[in-house]
Amino acid sequence: MKKLIIIVVLILVFTFIIYKTNEDNLIDYMSIGDSVNLGINSYGNYAYGYNDYVKSYLENNNLLHKYNAYYSKDNYTILELINDINNNKEVIYNDKTYNIKRELREADLVTLAIGMDELTDILMDAKDFEDIKSSLDTMAFYMEKLLKSLKSLSKSKIVLIGYYKPFQDSNVEVEKALTYLNDKYKNIAKNNSIIYVDIYNSIKEDINCLPNNKDYHLNSHGYLKIANEVIKKIEKEL
Repeated sequence: MKKLIIIVVLILVFTFIIYKTNEDNLIDYMSIGDSVNLGINSYGNYAYGYNDYVKSYLENNNLLHKYNAYYSKDNYTILELINDINNNKEVIYNDKTYNIKRELREADLVTLAIGMDELTDILMDAKDFEDIKSSLDTMAFYMEKLLKSLKSLSKSKIVLIGYYKPFQDSNVEVEKALTYLNDKYKNIAKNNSIIYVDIYNSIKEDINCLPNNKDYHLNSHGYLKIANEVIKKIEKEL
């Protein structure tokens, strides 16, 4: 009888060890950001966002442990997110309370797509690059502050997604502004050991990504293109 009990206990112990080992190899994925992160399409509806594609990729490859996009909202600004981290913002889903610092500490992969909404507001009034340069510098200043905050809390792989051209008929000044800000982000990411994903050319070269010339949001095809660029990067890191 004693032997039987010992065997049962050993089986349970080994099963637990195997389970924990497999669990430790899985990824806790956290997606943060604004309307781009919500997958809002060019007609104001919720669509299949880039992060949904990334989530599906992880699931299909048996790599996903858990996923959350609790810290995503329309018109979420960089400064708002910094303040939410500083205040350790709590949210409630399905009667369970989450706080942002704990989620960041537990995440293995964090993707960040934020600032597109506020950047578009700046670009809409862009007649001359020099007129908006200080606003772009302010965005870059806060982005660096945000990335440093994320790195101080999280040991995960952090992926920063750059900006695409939001208007098909945008002028040279808009393109100059986007190149300027994306280059700044790329350098900031590099200096803080953040993975940077450049999506500018991928979206610019495909007119099917922005079907509504009155709105800057992508369709699912455009979000898939972003996801493909993100997946290329994380495949090298996983």
